[in-house]
Amino acid sequence: MGGGSCSGDLSPTSTSSSPSSSSEPLPPAFADYVPVLSPSDSDSDGCSVCDDPEVEALLCGSRIQVQDRSLREAKELIRRYKPGDWIEGVGSTKAAGDYVLPDITTLLLVGPRGAGKSTLVNRITQVFDKDDDQFAPERAQVSYNSKSEGTCFAQEYKIPRNSDGICIYDTRSLSKNPEKDFKILQRWMTKGISHGEMVMWDTDDGAKIENLKSMGRQYSFLPCKTRKVNFVIFVVDGISILRSLDDDKKGYMDMLHQTFMNPFLSFGDDKPAVVVTHGDRLSFQQRSYVQNEMAETLAIPLQQIFDIPGSDDYQTDLAVVDMLRYCIQHAEQNFPLKLNYLLEMHGRETLTKMMAWLMSSDAVMDAIIVFLCVVALLLRVSDKFL
Repeated sequence: MGGGSCSGDLSPTSTSSSPSSSSEPLPPAFADYVPVLSPSDSDSDGCSVCDDPEVEALLCGSRIQVQDRSLREAKELIRRYKPGDWIEGVGSTKAAGDYVLPDITTLLLVGPRGAGKSTLVNRITQVFDKDDDQFAPERAQVSYNSKSEGTCFAQEYKIPRNSDGICIYDTRSLSKNPEKDFKILQRWMTKGISHGEMVMWDTDDGAKIENLKSMGRQYSFLPCKTRKVNFVIFVVDGISILRSLDDDKKGYMDMLHQTFMNPFLSFGDDKPAVVVTHGDRLSFQQRSYVQNEMAETLAIPLQQIFDIPGSDDYQTDLAVVDMLRYCIQHAEQNFPLKLNYLLEMHGRETLTKMMAWLMSSDAVMDAIIVFLCVVALLLRVSDKFL
């Protein structure tokens, strides 16, 4: 699936982002507001070319107004979202009342060091802060060099701020050995995750562990609720992937593949969404190359990969909203069914199968009738002797 090598200078470019758009059915209200952009749309700012400057300006301004309104309405649907709202809109034959709905839909960010998980949290928040408070401070602490410890405690961020519908968990970067990551990933996915939870790796020395415990005392007094993870977002750095491909060093890609295929990150066949970051430092061709190679390496469709750079533009905002829509849709498909619904459905299925088996087994029915006749005859005979 991947094309030819698109190596080159990693200096920043002016190429705008090109979000991946999922081809899956959208919730009815959402489908009207999320336009699907082709890669060629990202090169033109969405404006038509016309010989008359005044007409061109009018057409361009009208399209921008339509795009702004569509994005604003799509964001409003995210704001109003509550767990269970989209269950009946994604092709499910069941109602929201048949599921055990969480208090809040929880998305887990997972990725190697430097992937841009904390930066992604800030970028997602920024999309909604534009309408609420453009001067609101960044929420997640971003690491800018290798000396930083990074995110050592699980951090819960509600999206948008003060929302009761969605929360995202920023976690500590995975170690370079995926086998050492599986234990904590298994714990998060099976037992849940809570705000302020300390994350330690086997490679941490004694001094580092003591430092983390000292830093984590502030969280020991907070009543943090454990959240069940409903879906996973796998975050990767586009620059690191491109360098790994150009240098023909398969270690980094193998590590990504092994981590992504961890069975605890998937819900059955439903694998995590992939977000490629730092695309604002790559050309459009390089970003397309990275996405194609990731799709081939991870064996997933391109619609499951979202290009979310650090640039502040309409296409990136749309990619963020589309990614959230995709994650919410798949999270709702993973909500557990209520026990009484399962018992009712299994009871009906079992009874139907038994009836079908009995009706189709004439020989069995004849044997049962003969057996009952023999029993009745023996009872009569025994009554006479008694």
